[in-house]
Amino acid sequence: MIQKKSISILSRKASYDIWIGENLLKEKHKYLELNLAKKKIGVITDKNVHTCQYPKLLDQISDLRIIPHLLLIEPGETAKSWNNLEKVLQWLSDLEFDRSDYVIAFGGGVVGDLVSLAASLFRRGINLIQVPTTLLSQVDSSVGGKTAVNNGTAKNSIGTFYHPKAVFCDITFLSTLSQRNFFAGYAEVLKMALVFDKDFYQFLIDNQNLIVLKEKSVLIHLINKSLELKSKIVEIDETEQGDRALLNFGHTFGHALESYFGYSEKLLHGEAVSLGMVLAARFSKEEGYLSESKQEDIKEHLNDMKLPTDITQIHNSKLDLLKLIKVIKQDKKVVGDNINLILLKDIGNGFIERNVPFQKLEKFLQIHLS
Repeated sequence: MIQKKSISILSRKASYDIWIGENLLKEKHKYLELNLAKKKIGVITDKNVHTCQYPKLLDQISDLRIIPHLLLIEPGETAKSWNNLEKVLQWLSDLEFDRSDYVIAFGGGVVGDLVSLAASLFRRGINLIQVPTTLLSQVDSSVGGKTAVNNGTAKNSIGTFYHPKAVFCDITFLSTLSQRNFFAGYAEVLKMALVFDKDFYQFLIDNQNLIVLKEKSVLIHLINKSLELKSKIVEIDETEQGDRALLNFGHTFGHALESYFGYSEKLLHGEAVSLGMVLAARFSKEEGYLSESKQEDIKEHLNDMKLPTDITQIHNSKLDLLKLIKVIKQDKKVVGDNINLILLKDIGNGFIERNVPFQKLEKFLQIHLS
């Protein structure tokens, strides 16, 4: 039998449980019955998840004898928009939800970010449950309280900090995930290991074949370990005033590349993070922090896990570096004419390099992306 895991987040603003395992909603029937009885329940998901996974969700909560209200949005990063935020808020208002009712974010990171922002705003805060259905959302975006929509080319630039009441990381919902989306989620797992935990990194290297095969006990361990690491940093720095920024390793470059390609299927978020981690590791090496051999080890492992490590794998012609730099300058880590970058001193030892001049960054990108 697969061992189930649970983690508790204890922050200044909220405390909540994260459960990791199989068929969790059915197993946690008593918890749900206690909290959802006589409440309106709204499930918000995208059309792809609805087709593949919504019957499983209904089956798991069938004993509760509730019929949730359902709202569908289009899939993809472009769904994290002002228009969809307004759509969700209007839907909740039309159905006369109140603060004692519950909204369930059922989907990947896009659904989770959008719905949690709407939950934070509606009546100044309605109850939220996260049921993430992708590896990326299970190991990262569903936990920690960040909410967001995109604003033009600026990814996640509009948002709040708002915690769910509970998170259910159920690996049964990963069964229909495409290989490409699964590996994209793995990029966020590797990020946690590279920044915080050398032993975890070695576990990932030693078990990469079992990860590719989605072996259940290995999956549960890597989700659990990723969330243990994240929960510790969230508890210390809830609103990203300090060390929580370490969670953005690879994201400064990655977000810029996502925006450059229009948040399209050409480059998934996790694939952008993979490219971003390669660039950040290379910058770490050129700054004299990370050895060349370890930089190459990171790149080799990403290749083994079917993730892109060179922009030519995505785009064969030269990038417009002025356009890319313009996007980077919208990053929240920008300070005047400088930027704070998340770099590595070693595998498992990330740090914040403060006030890197944009001139140096531009020169680096000209060498490695042109």
